[in-house]
Amino acid sequence: MMGATIAALSLLSGSALAAPVTFTYTVGGFTTGSGSGPYTLTSTDSTYSVLRAINNETFNFSDVTNINIDYTALLGGIGGGAPRLVVVTDADHDGIADGDFSILFGPAGSFADPTLGASNTGNFITMNDLGRYDLGDLGGPFYSDYATALATAGSFGVLRFSLILDSFGGADKTFVIPESGIHVSANVGGAVPEPSVWALMLAGFGIVGFELRRRRRGSVAI
Repeated sequence: MMGATIAALSLLSGSALAAPVTFTYTVGGFTTGSGSGPYTLTSTDSTYSVLRAINNETFNFSDVTNINIDYTALLGGIGGGAPRLVVVTDADHDGIADGDFSILFGPAGSFADPTLGASNTGNFITMNDLGRYDLGDLGGPFYSDYATALATAGSFGVLRFSLILDSFGGADKTFVIPESGIHVSANVGGAVPEPSVWALMLAGFGIVGFELRRRRRGSVAI
């Protein structure tokens, strides 16, 4: 389901400026919600949820200065397959997804937190703790850190950010992402794809042809 586009931010033409990224949201699995949110994600041992934030600006991963997410954990808490943010990348800059890597929620070390209620992840870009980043799908280490992610994928374009909830082992979970709860800032020059190019990109990496993520229980469409 296509969400409404958040109002575009006015940027300085031709200059790189760290600014909030605007998104168009789509959902998959058992996610409910529309527009800019709120969205409810649930998962069981046999179901999953995904919330895709498709960015309206063009930038590389090295341009990202901030990634943080507001969330409310209603059931299950962090751990046991929940949640993670998948960064979908475009290594050759052709507008088609050709890889991805994951950023794990939770405190360093365990990456598990049973605490329920409203919270924020903090800025993932400032967290260089080992194990936060899973670069396995890019041929890198699955137990990695931000510095390695930057060295591996810094020059790759970013097409979208997909929030994944896929429980396993009976660890049912429910998370709510409030309105516009996924926050990303990046150094962008205001270059937004032309409408015709944007339509092709959506067909290539969001709506028609999506890659499958093999994780824990099988395939999750990110």
